[in-house]
Amino acid sequence: MLHSANQLSLDAPDRERLLPLLWALDYFKQSQQRDVDEGDFQLRKPKGPLPSAGKAWAEFHAAMESWDEERADRVITALARTKGGHEVIEDLWRYGARDYRNIGHKAIFTASTWRTLQAIGWRHAEPALRSLILGLLDFGPDRCMNGYGFEDQSHATNAGTASKLLAKLPPDCISTKSTDTAPARGVLEAVRSGGPLAASTEVAEMLAKGKANSRDAWDGIHLAAGDLMLRLPGILGVHCVTSANALHYAFRMSSDAETRLYLLLQGVGWMGQFASYMSRNDEMRNLDLSKLERSEASGNGSDEVAAILEQLGTDTDEAARKAIGYAMDHQDLTEFSRMARNILFRKAEESHRFKYAAAVFEDLDLVSPAWRPHMLATSTYYLQGPADRDSEAVVRARKALGMA
Repeated sequence: MLHSANQLSLDAPDRERLLPLLWALDYFKQSQQRDVDEGDFQLRKPKGPLPSAGKAWAEFHAAMESWDEERADRVITALARTKGGHEVIEDLWRYGARDYRNIGHKAIFTASTWRTLQAIGWRHAEPALRSLILGLLDFGPDRCMNGYGFEDQSHATNAGTASKLLAKLPPDCISTKSTDTAPARGVLEAVRSGGPLAASTEVAEMLAKGKANSRDAWDGIHLAAGDLMLRLPGILGVHCVTSANALHYAFRMSSDAETRLYLLLQGVGWMGQFASYMSRNDEMRNLDLSKLERSEASGNGSDEVAAILEQLGTDTDEAARKAIGYAMDHQDLTEFSRMARNILFRKAEESHRFKYAAAVFEDLDLVSPAWRPHMLATSTYYLQGPADRDSEAVVRARKALGMA
């Protein structure tokens, strides 16, 4: 959450910028108290001798594959002390992406840890990485969570596919430019109509045959995440969006071609796993984000944005349609994100508000222009409107700052 709150505050006016900082401090203190109430966990010294730098990597992979927390804790401590940041994080991207079972938090935790260390410095890496590794090994290999055991997931298949497919990819497969909208629609349809493995296999074939490039595939992954949020708004939909954002971030940061392909295929697989699990809910709606039609908001510029935000929580589907219309008419979406962010600073009552907003606003710049209206529509399903109650923590913060 800390990265998201900080990221959203960077472009805010000086005094507004303090509000998410103070909100985060309040949230942190509440978390400390919950921890005391639940047993007061502390990250103590690693148990046992640390491996030498020369043996650390082999020891690390053995510990992670055997889900041995104490062993992995010793090794990541040694790696944090003896290796550089980029070398360490490169081998963590895959472990963050292998296990969907806690609705994507492992990839989110990995990406957020690395982002945060970019802000505070590698000198703080040791406790951050030790905490991350404990999170990545949560649940163990046998526990079934959110509809999946570890072996039931897309990980093993996509890891094998990435290894075999890499040499067969067209030279221009990794691209920053989309070909057209058809490939992204194909990815979305693969997620909507097939299971996770079938969807991953179909997208792998599209890449191998030159029918899609990496930009097309990520467009489709973000579109699928937004589609799931549209069909079942709420906490699961939030994590569709934030986990797709985290996997795409890992893809952009990784320097290993096979890892990047694996992360892309896992993006498809995870959206398929979300879709499979969420489809068990009777409230899942039969809608399609790619076919959502535009509506018109009243006024111009800021007035249009205000009209959209005022409908959040009362008629969010109409707000989403108006957001599509607004994005089709305005290439620059800065005013929308600015006004929504300022409301968020006053209204946010829990951490996912920050995490979702940071992810979905970043995604606006990651997807192709043709899909930005749909990403903006996605944002409306967990943003807050001016009628929502002010956060108690922010009321106290504004009072402390002498703000009206």
